[in-house]
Amino acid sequence: MNRKTFRENERLIGANEAEEAKSCRRQLLACFLASLMSLSAGTVIAGWSPTEGSLQDDDMKKWSTEQESWIISIYVFGALIGALPAGFLGQKYGRKSLLLWLAAPMIAGWLICVLRLESLFLECLGRFVCGISVGATTVAVPLYAREVSSDVLRGRTGVFLDFMLCAGILYAYVARAVLQGVRQFCLACAVVPVMFVVLFAYLPESPVYLYNVGRYEQAASALRWLRGRRFDVKNEFDKIETSKCHDDELFERGGNMSAENKKFLARVTIISFGLVLAQRLSGAGGVIQYSSTLFKMSGSTIDPNTACIIVGTFQLVASGVSFLFIDKVGRRTLLLISSAVITACLVLLVAYFSLIENETLVDSPWRMTLLLILCVFISAFRLGLGPIPWFISTELSPALYGGRIQSLAASFSWSLSFVIMKTFKIFVEANPVLLWCSFAAFSAAGFLFVLFYVPETNNKSREQIHQELIGPTQST
Repeated sequence: MNRKTFRENERLIGANEAEEAKSCRRQLLACFLASLMSLSAGTVIAGWSPTEGSLQDDDMKKWSTEQESWIISIYVFGALIGALPAGFLGQKYGRKSLLLWLAAPMIAGWLICVLRLESLFLECLGRFVCGISVGATTVAVPLYAREVSSDVLRGRTGVFLDFMLCAGILYAYVARAVLQGVRQFCLACAVVPVMFVVLFAYLPESPVYLYNVGRYEQAASALRWLRGRRFDVKNEFDKIETSKCHDDELFERGGNMSAENKKFLARVTIISFGLVLAQRLSGAGGVIQYSSTLFKMSGSTIDPNTACIIVGTFQLVASGVSFLFIDKVGRRTLLLISSAVITACLVLLVAYFSLIENETLVDSPWRMTLLLILCVFISAFRLGLGPIPWFISTELSPALYGGRIQSLAASFSWSLSFVIMKTFKIFVEANPVLLWCSFAAFSAAGFLFVLFYVPETNNKSREQIHQELIGPTQST
């Protein structure tokens, strides 16, 4: 193995418990601040959900249902475009650098929305530009988190993306309800990426990226900041080099692949894309975007703004629970619990809207149960199926190809999201029972997919995960 060498100062090695605790805090801090871009992405996701009695400016144009669907969903089209090159750009220029660049289109998009002057084109353009940043963020944040985290923290730092998305969604719900005009709301959202740049600029670059481009001293400094001054940098460099050689061995001479390695990459791709399908076809994206529409259809007496804030609070709390338990319970277990509860909630939604259609719940206090069902539904989604598909491909994928697979999976996710966002309101108003039946069937299929096909990755190295996916190697 053509291994790079690095001279480690031996007297620095020998961390104590206090040093390890400080190391965990710094790794979590780095990933938390990187995820402020996820918070900004959350404001885009929930920023234009239709609500009653909010964002009513004199310059606020009343759009048709078709125009409204474009304004709401156009960011997703930008997201799938932004996600595609993000893995390559992060590999070439660095994870931190890419994240800092992504603040520019986010700020620009919100400012375009501020200056839209009742123009449908400018409103869609601003949302589209923000969406480019959203899509790339869902690739860059998990990659940065994976490369600055130790194996025991990998799950918690991976969940930060979804947790901060939830925080951004709740921030948008509250700002939309409190602020009097759309311009004030857009400015409040533009503040978030500015705050991100100010805080994240002082954090280190990914040590894996620095090592791979030959900046060994900077990589060592980054590792010591993240893991403590007594951290064994040489041992970590050995692991990175071994991982690189392991990835290079996936391809044999002539660019061909062995049958085992083809099986490995095929299974990684199937798992990544299968979880994206289960995530998006649960219908959670439509529920989050159109919560107020659902409450209006049900005839509930709850104020739509209040209901959205309650739902947003539940999903933030559930994402926090996932953060606490993901490295203890495991990814696969949380996915199974999440999928099972989501399926049960979708069946209840089928029953609920069937009774609504038959006017069985007219003037009934049971109309209030919709809020409970949606809160449980969103909480279950944020427990497992919401956060885990965003980062599990970075755990399963080879280090040098993780960015590519993550980019493709994220683009696929946003493509599905675009279709759902564009059609959800049309279908839910035309035939809600059929829509919820469809989502329930897809969710049940997702549960079976996780049960029979998705492995546990908790506290396992890439080499261990690789061996589990390809099965035991034959002795020669």
